[in-house]
Amino acid sequence: MPEIEENIEEQTIKSENFSKRRLEKHSFTKCTFNSCVFSEAVLRNTKFCACTFSNCNLSLIKLDGCRLHDVQFFDCKIVGAEFFKCDKTFFSVNFKNCLLQYCNFSDLNMKSGSFKGSKLKDSHFTNTILRGVDFSEVDLLGTVFHNCDLSNADFSSSTQYDIDPLTNKMTKAKFSLPEATRLLRAFDITLI
Repeated sequence: MPEIEENIEEQTIKSENFSKRRLEKHSFTKCTFNSCVFSEAVLRNTKFCACTFSNCNLSLIKLDGCRLHDVQFFDCKIVGAEFFKCDKTFFSVNFKNCLLQYCNFSDLNMKSGSFKGSKLKDSHFTNTILRGVDFSEVDLLGTVFHNCDLSNADFSSSTQYDIDPLTNKMTKAKFSLPEATRLLRAFDITLI
């Protein structure tokens, strides 16, 4: 497999297999990745700016120091990604109709981001700023929110969430009935 250049701009990369490849210190600007496989790729100190990933597999990627700025993920599979290890300075990502499982978004500022229509399972948010984030139509089975700012977040039509209103800031967050009754679990009460 030929080695790719270190600085790539405005290219569309299709069906490339980056599995277990080291793309350390590479820079991608305004690139589109379609149906690419990044399983176990090392993206340490790699920069992605204004890039789009569509129908890609990014499972078990190494993100230490990776810069994700204005990055969009559509219909991607992302398992075991430790997003909290990314460069926090310019971190901005959006997900639509993705499968995210066992991912960690702790200590990040993700305000105004989106997970719309995704399955966000068994993932972790601790001390995460999620003001105005779109969680609409998201399956949140097993996902933990602890000490997060969920102000103005949109959970309408989301399912299977367990969010403790006592340990998270939830001012003006949006929820749909009947699923919103799950918020009462933290109060040790009985509904009849």
